[in-house]
Amino acid sequence: MGDESDEKEEQQQSWFKVTDRRKFTPQGEIRRETQQEPPQGEAPPKEEKPSGASGEGEASQESPRSDASEPMNFSSFLLSLATTGMVHLGEIPEPTTGQRSENVDAARQMIDILSILKERTKGNLSAEETHLLDGLLYELRMKFLTKSKVI
Repeated sequence: MGDESDEKEEQQQSWFKVTDRRKFTPQGEIRRETQQEPPQGEAPPKEEKPSGASGEGEASQESPRSDASEPMNFSSFLLSLATTGMVHLGEIPEPTTGQRSENVDAARQMIDILSILKERTKGNLSAEETHLLDGLLYELRMKFLTKSKVI
């Protein structure tokens, strides 16, 4: 019976392979394996493109891309929340279905979340982040008022 459990463990362990892809050895030298071309079937690593000088107006008009190569920062987090609010207001089609639908209560919740973030981060944001947050809140509140027929 002990032999069967050992064989099962060996089979389970052979299902995946761990490959060390670090570029440097513990001594700080470049590994020889990383200097070779990538194996067939694997795409070479993407080169980062320098970001162009774009105005904030462009950033607030476009929906944020989910690009895994760019790290998440506070501004992209705010844009993500605002985009979700715009989807709930029916201003942007829902990504999964491509359909526009309104959920005013969910939009109100996103506005409240952004308002809480503004209050809790007051004095800790850069001028650009503060300007972005104020602009997003203004835009969402105006769209919300239009949709909820309060005006």
